[in-house]
Amino acid sequence: MRTAEKERLRRLGVQVPDILLPAPDVSPETFAVVACDQHSAEPAYWEQTRRLVGQAPSALHLMLPEAWLTRGPEGGEPPKKETMWANMDRYLQQGVLQPVGEGFIYLRRRTVSGVRRGLMVALDLEEYSYTPGDKALIRATEQTVPERLPPRVAIRRGAALEMPHVMVLIDDREDRLMRAMEESTHGQAPLYDFELMQGGGHLTGYAVQQTAQWQEIAEILEGLKEKSGDGFLFAVGDGNHSLAAAKAYWEEKKQTLPLSQQQDDPARFALVEVVNLYDPAMPFLPIHRLLYHVDPEEVQRQVGFDAGNPPSLQELQPRLDRWLDDHPQAELEYIHGEKECRALAGEAPDRLAILYDTFDRGSVFPTVQKNGVFVRKSFSLGEACEKRYYLECRRIR
Repeated sequence: MRTAEKERLRRLGVQVPDILLPAPDVSPETFAVVACDQHSAEPAYWEQTRRLVGQAPSALHLMLPEAWLTRGPEGGEPPKKETMWANMDRYLQQGVLQPVGEGFIYLRRRTVSGVRRGLMVALDLEEYSYTPGDKALIRATEQTVPERLPPRVAIRRGAALEMPHVMVLIDDREDRLMRAMEESTHGQAPLYDFELMQGGGHLTGYAVQQTAQWQEIAEILEGLKEKSGDGFLFAVGDGNHSLAAAKAYWEEKKQTLPLSQQQDDPARFALVEVVNLYDPAMPFLPIHRLLYHVDPEEVQRQVGFDAGNPPSLQELQPRLDRWLDDHPQAELEYIHGEKECRALAGEAPDRLAILYDTFDRGSVFPTVQKNGVFVRKSFSLGEACEKRYYLECRRIR
């Protein structure tokens, strides 16, 4: 049912979602696993996750870690998308996942950086664009590679559920939204409160289901939108390609629907976590580059850079891309964490680490407004262990 509060939020690209969570008899500790795009060069991390989960109900059975894209667990076949789809249907039929009622969820995530706060909302994909320069309400922050979308769209096409690892930023220097959520949920019993596996910290979630809370959210977001100058309210911080795939699937599906059904079809929306750009517990870290199967000295000479003092990433990445096009034997990995990147580079002489020191979070909104996007993998919202864990789910069909 549409209400005045919901209509007001819809004009801001926000839908009040119906979120599903693991049933009370399902262990959240084994259900929640880190985002699939983390530890992509560390299959040992995912082997340990698999051992911790075993046969228990888990998000691990509903997703495909990127570390297993070409080789699955213990070197076997990668999990099939049809198996993931069947597990989603089974979890719904057996009540492994249950609705908690229409509303948002306010999150408190304790990590190595402190307590980060977020708000789970559904965003309207009609208000989102990953085309650089589009003056959309919701904009990508990094260059979207079209070739990376079809496999993600194919998975979403047959999925009954989405589990988001997308984190969307708001430019809320005064911290109005999260402060309001903290105050309005104070003293409230949490929906969940548990330790995340593999060093992920502690996660607590609170229901935000009162219309007065929705009105306050709308008021604050309206103010941020007006302050932006050109209607730029949400910047996609993590999961750019996942949200782009959701958009591509919606564009595909809506062609099959009459206009009357397009307004509220579940595929039109995507569940995300909204986070304040200035949250002190959300470090903005540079993402390092690691070249494989190269002569370190030769690649620096040919591309024209010094790995010990590299040029800005916005300048270097296009040059690397052109060089890689002409050297198909070489590979480029994006590594979170300086220590990890140095260690991987030291494992073989045909590897080269390119390390960056800092990233200015204050540049995010101005750069996207002026230039359209950053080059892909320009920054990370925290270390790998601080990334979103799959827990909250939503039906998309």
